[in-house]
Amino acid sequence: MGSKISPVIIVALLVVVVALVGLAVNILSPSNKPTDEHKVEGQKIAPIIEATVNTKEEGQEKVIISVVASTDDEQGIASITLPDGTTVNGNTKEYTVTENGDYVFKAKGVNGEEISTNVVVENIRVISADNPFIPDGFEHIGGDVNSGFVIQDTYGNQFVWIPVESGILKRNTMLNADFEESNTTSSELVNSVAKNYGFYIARFEASSFEANGKKVAASMAGKIPWTNINFADAYQASLDMSSGFNYPEGIKTAIVNSYAWDTALDWINQNTPNYATNTKYGNYSGTILPTGQTASDIVNNICDMAGNVREWTTEIDKSKTAESSSSSKKNTTSEGENAGLKRTVRGGSANLSKTANSHIGYYENLSDGYWGFRTILYK
Repeated sequence: MGSKISPVIIVALLVVVVALVGLAVNILSPSNKPTDEHKVEGQKIAPIIEATVNTKEEGQEKVIISVVASTDDEQGIASITLPDGTTVNGNTKEYTVTENGDYVFKAKGVNGEEISTNVVVENIRVISADNPFIPDGFEHIGGDVNSGFVIQDTYGNQFVWIPVESGILKRNTMLNADFEESNTTSSELVNSVAKNYGFYIARFEASSFEANGKKVAASMAGKIPWTNINFADAYQASLDMSSGFNYPEGIKTAIVNSYAWDTALDWINQNTPNYATNTKYGNYSGTILPTGQTASDIVNNICDMAGNVREWTTEIDKSKTAESSSSSKKNTTSEGENAGLKRTVRGGSANLSKTANSHIGYYENLSDGYWGFRTILYK
């Protein structure tokens, strides 16, 4: 006889089957299936931020980073925070950088959610004494750092790079209490060179150029130097050069100071020993010549620092003695209590055989037919 299954066991099995069927039905019920709505319910949507650079080519003076923020939240993007801490409204922004490094951008949604991204820039040209910066609107037209690295703007103004490997400018009268250099532009130059390891000096003595209805200094070949000008007017014409020729923001021009003059002479002497202390180079013929016409006074691609016209600088001469204007008196104002400070004039002129490193103070309201000036350019 075959064995019989106990009714109790049959009932137990039926109970188990019914329970399993009920569980399966419950699991497969639509009300228990996970949905996207359930996943995001009560959660805020974070924004997305994308950043791209305009170029990855090496040797750039600047790189433009374009940032675009977006979100699936219907409230949209509230703002973008830039690496310098500035917050701008909206979802797009361009940011220009001039140094290699990490740049962090943050995007914030209207719902308060934030996200950040880091952009690494590594293709900015590294500025050094041997690798000069070239401002926008200028191009390198000749020479190297050792022989005189020349740049030119679209108008024909030319400047020569003065490399300062240490980042520290020279000034021969630093320890002489009779001379003082406290002008704002000289302080700016000191700070600039500490970061950029050099500056540009005008290749030519300043000539007059009319820009936007006013006269500004120019540094162009073959021009008659701007003379019969007092220090204050020469100072202003030098400052106005950058705006007159539409130089980019951050690029400044100024009249030469004692730091610039002495550092330039020190560099020139490395290639032309005794240039600064010798009168065989300059134009002392009695007649002022157009800029750059004296072949013997073109050293390291800089023209006429020894002779042609004497040149105003910002250095103050506090000594009790000063030369009087020795040439044309027609445009020379009288010396006296109202004559202002004495400013140092450097070099010789067509009518006065002085060396390039010579310096003597004249009252700043004087002018003379054999006195001119020269500019510098820095950032």
